[in-house]
Amino acid sequence: MKTLIAAMTFCLFSFHAQAAKITVVKNGKALIDLEGDSVAVGDQFMALNEQGKRKALLTVKQVKGNKAVATIDKGKPSEGFALEAYEGHAGGAHRSKDKAAGGLSVGYAMNNMTVKPANGSVSLTGTSFNLLGFYQMQLDKNISVKFLGGYQTLVAKGTADSAICNGTTDCSVDLSYLGVNALIRYSFHKSKTWDIWGGGGLGFLFAIGKSSNVLDTSKVTTNQTIIGSLGADYSLSKDNFIPFQFDYAMFPNNSTSSANQMIFSAGYGWAF
Repeated sequence: MKTLIAAMTFCLFSFHAQAAKITVVKNGKALIDLEGDSVAVGDQFMALNEQGKRKALLTVKQVKGNKAVATIDKGKPSEGFALEAYEGHAGGAHRSKDKAAGGLSVGYAMNNMTVKPANGSVSLTGTSFNLLGFYQMQLDKNISVKFLGGYQTLVAKGTADSAICNGTTDCSVDLSYLGVNALIRYSFHKSKTWDIWGGGGLGFLFAIGKSSNVLDTSKVTTNQTIIGSLGADYSLSKDNFIPFQFDYAMFPNNSTSSANQMIFSAGYGWAF
């Protein structure tokens, strides 16, 4: 698990390493190495120093291949400064910071569960699917909140002594929930195309379907989860985007069971 999270973190931070940057400053103009970012004439950017502080405002006047020339509208940029899409301009980030957004996402969950009945214990694994709607809004330039709600599931199977699984060696848990998740997100890279973020929060699950031959389902009513997330919103246009998200959700341990889920999801979103 630690290896997977480290690999995903490396991949996400690699977007930051490829962000557009200033290579030459001369006579009120700046030459920009786009590093794969897509820009257009008229787009505006803030130049950021090594501490991430805004030092200048630039407007793109010419684009050729992977290079662009911009005029320096305000401030004093230097070579090596990174660029951030200026949200106050119509050609900036895929949605302005004061806009909220919503959409739908489908998730694929890989589940791990340990059930601890009085006469032993059994480890279960399995996969399942989620279908969620979401709403997100900016609190400031880099911090936002995201709420998700809808149909969530936890399905897992394993084998154990028949005395544990009500007379069979095939043990199973099949739970479905009406769930609500609340996340706080921090965007550590924004460009015209990508909003890369990390965050965390809580999930609240209300059981609407439950079946198991190893778990006492009469005790399954509500659950809470602790969630760590990594994500990326890919802009299709000024107001439409594709959200990608990875969640690691932990169900708090109790005397009868423990569980966790790794959930990969993607969907479609639009600004309001």
